[in-house]
Amino acid sequence: MSNFFQYLSVSEKEFFALLESNNFACNAAGRAFMAEHVQVLRPRPLKAVSSYMFKEAEKLGGLEPGMEFEYPNAQGGKSVARVCSLYELPPNMKNPFGYIFSGVMTAPFFGFEMFRFYYKKTKQVMPFISSGKEGNKGLFKDLFYRDAEPGILIRKTEYDSYYAIMSVLGDKKWVYQNYTPCDDDDTAGNLVELYDFAKSKGLEEVTFVIVSGNPFYDKRLLAEWMLQLKDEKFKDVKINLVLAHCPLFYTSQWQAVPEARLTEIFLGYIAASIGPLAKDTISFNGKTDSERPERYLMPGVKGANWGLFKNVIVDHSNMGWPNYQEILYGIDHKTAVANIILSDLFARASFSAKDYDRGIWGHITRYQRFLGGAYKTGQDFGDYLEATTDKRYF
Repeated sequence: MSNFFQYLSVSEKEFFALLESNNFACNAAGRAFMAEHVQVLRPRPLKAVSSYMFKEAEKLGGLEPGMEFEYPNAQGGKSVARVCSLYELPPNMKNPFGYIFSGVMTAPFFGFEMFRFYYKKTKQVMPFISSGKEGNKGLFKDLFYRDAEPGILIRKTEYDSYYAIMSVLGDKKWVYQNYTPCDDDDTAGNLVELYDFAKSKGLEEVTFVIVSGNPFYDKRLLAEWMLQLKDEKFKDVKINLVLAHCPLFYTSQWQAVPEARLTEIFLGYIAASIGPLAKDTISFNGKTDSERPERYLMPGVKGANWGLFKNVIVDHSNMGWPNYQEILYGIDHKTAVANIILSDLFARASFSAKDYDRGIWGHITRYQRFLGGAYKTGQDFGDYLEATTDKRYF
């Protein structure tokens, strides 16, 4: 840890004094407090990370197409969450909606791949929906809280940004057909937003095909949502979960958004996705050591080589919580909080809004070229999807 203070405007002693003056708070307000009082003088160098670690993180946090998980639902029966690829969705889905969310700004491209191949196979345009207001503990507030000026796609909220990006890729009428302002600030709130949306549509059963754009997030997402869906508050609408795994997408292009290249943000998504997997778990048969289980214990978590991910979880958990470090590595609470705050500070200083604007437009240009051309306003959207290349982008 000591090596990192050479990049800050305060000494290690002053840093810990500030933390203590704020009761070692690590929530959004606590992080904002430290960001106001500590300046990052220059970015810290990132350690070389092997592609092996990325692939192992995908194995740990991701799920393979064909996997199924049975869990109790709010209707008093059992439901099955299914995992698929972007290109092979399960047949006979009940009222499917393509749900794109999670904060990763390449997620709309993964989602568009799913939509276009679904059309090629079924000749049906699947409806699109998104949610997610702020997320990431305020880390991206300066990025999202911008006016909708020409050329700015990432603005207002996470879900507004997704809708804006998708409206460049496809038919704007299709994109905004199910647009609903949402209020949630966290993952749990997203599931409530989905339930409220389905209920407002008068649906008794719905299938959400989830595309997160995050190859490390599958297990955490399903582990938490499957457990929540047994709650009685979800009893009026049966929600079926289909998770489309988004494979590891990594590029060396500096024009890419920070989630698609080696950055503080990219490493932070790994830490936030796999870090919680061993915390407050309950087995599918109901066994738990936690007083308040938050997620199912997913396969591969107990026997994982957590030592392989120590550097990422300890030094780059800019969207995580200190107890991951305490549980996995025995790090004391105050040191763990300091690690989180340091990660947060370096992450905030590692990007600008222009980085994202430049990166996302670069992705759009490259992707539309791959598809064979951009969608033209007024063109039949189904015809456009059918005419795109049969090659897979991911």
